Amino acid sequence: MGLQDAPTEGADNHQLLAGVVRSLQASGARNRHGQSWAEWLEARGNVSARDPARHEISALKAFLEECGSGDLGSKVLRNHRKRLKAKEQLKEALGSDRTASRLLRLVELTRAHPNFGLFFGLAGLGEGRRRSRAAATPDTDTFQALQAEDVLVAMDCEMVSTDLEEDALARVCVCNARGELLLDRLVRPPGKVTDARSSITGIETKDLEVDYRLEDAQADILGLIHPLTVVVGHTLHKDLAVLRLDAPLVLDISLLYGVEGQPKRRPALAQLVQHILGQDDFRATGTHDCAQDVLVTMQIALRRLRGSGHSQEMPAMIWVPPAPASDSDLQARTLFLHRIPRRAEAFGAITKVFTSLRSDLASHVEGITMVKGSEGSGTALQGARALFTSAEAAENAFLALSAESIEVDKVQRPQKMVRIHFEDRDALICVRPCLGGVGKACLAAPQSDSKRLQADVPEARLAKTSRKATTKAKGWPGWRRAAEEALRDSGGSAPWKDLLEAMVARRRTQAGGRPGEAEESQDLLELRALAALPEEYLSDADPMVRLPSSGKG
Repeated sequence: MGLQDAPTEGADNHQLLAGVVRSLQASGARNRHGQSWAEWLEARGNVSARDPARHEISALKAFLEECGSGDLGSKVLRNHRKRLKAKEQLKEALGSDRTASRLLRLVELTRAHPNFGLFFGLAGLGEGRRRSRAAATPDTDTFQALQAEDVLVAMDCEMVSTDLEEDALARVCVCNARGELLLDRLVRPPGKVTDARSSITGIETKDLEVDYRLEDAQADILGLIHPLTVVVGHTLHKDLAVLRLDAPLVLDISLLYGVEGQPKRRPALAQLVQHILGQDDFRATGTHDCAQDVLVTMQIALRRLRGSGHSQEMPAMIWVPPAPASDSDLQARTLFLHRIPRRAEAFGAITKVFTSLRSDLASHVEGITMVKGSEGSGTALQGARALFTSAEAAENAFLALSAESIEVDKVQRPQKMVRIHFEDRDALICVRPCLGGVGKACLAAPQSDSKRLQADVPEARLAKTSRKATTKAKGWPGWRRAAEEALRDSGGSAPWKDLLEAMVARRRTQAGGRPGEAEESQDLLELRALAALPEEYLSDADPMVRLPSSGKG
């Protein structure tokens, strides 16, 4: 896709605003009325889809108008126009040189990526953010001698966790296209360091007892860039976010390459270094080196800029071999925790889950590692792994965990819903073994509604469409509302089949509906209705509690 193939202004703005709403979804943000995006849609009877990209731009603008301290949508679009203006100024300054045209194309390809709005849409709009001077109109005569590579500056940061911030700046490096390090400083983060992530960053807590702080890093970086600087990075939005800086011209190499056969995956820096630069020994020690990372990031950008391979593809594809088979012993010794809120104090909260066990169990915990969710997944959740000294210790700990309920996941592994505590609220997380054989004794306990019901159904009824229906209906506000209304009107005494039919009838008449739902069979709609009912209305003792039969009964 060349510059001439860039999205039209209307489509471009729609993609940008949809990405911003996805970003707000992921962070758990709410509008001034305390509503999330899903709740805002439901309040307007618009429950056909939660994906912002499936809604008109007018709906996106209306929601964003109620977010932040003003009209957030207008601020995002105004900021976007400044990016476009900066690109035109850069084009005028660099002229029609072939390398300059390629640079402008890479900047445009970064901006045209479907996830640009998700990652960069809110850049410069957060509290305490500082903008580069590119917001001003430069005198392009000053830059007539510029070459394309003169405007490139790459940056990379390392982060640690503190009691005040989950991701706090700990080291920052900046280099130019000549491979010169312009800045390499350790940064004292705010608050007390709770996790230096030494195995990743190579930084120890004592290394951060310096006088250099975030404000100093901001000032130094703003002194290194000029109004037409193109800031280069890998997952650059993370670096700009932790620096609380905004750059209107960005080139993110993670958005310029894709993984063959995995369209939603962005390649890791180490994979790009191996495939683009041919360096197999990158990060041989296992830890990150911020200075090394920023230099290879610039080299990859220059390789793409100079036209060495993949120049006509967007994104250019690299092949990443599948991950090697996991060590079964290691998996047997591991419990996986997921649906954990992304909060700075999450590590401490899940640690208490195991330290609160009796001492002979807690003493067998070797370590707990946080696992962040995928970028752009539209979730504010993360995971963790708890490693034990043995498989037996892992199973005993799992069996001893106090659970709100017990379920099985889609591959029939047992998992417990466990309550964790924060200062302001509680949260339910899932804990399960990494191997299905561990913890099977838990399945003797009562299970959740749709999973329990499937035990009494012939195998033929467990078709893929049925499983998908029961899973998805749980998350549809319209079906939940239909269940509430049908139960209320029946007084709780209606025959089971009448309840299902009443719910289906209400669902068919709901405003908006779900695309294609009206054409689905009565049988499948009743399956969705069954999955949406509260658990207290489901009982193994009730012979009427069964999945719908193959025909309408």
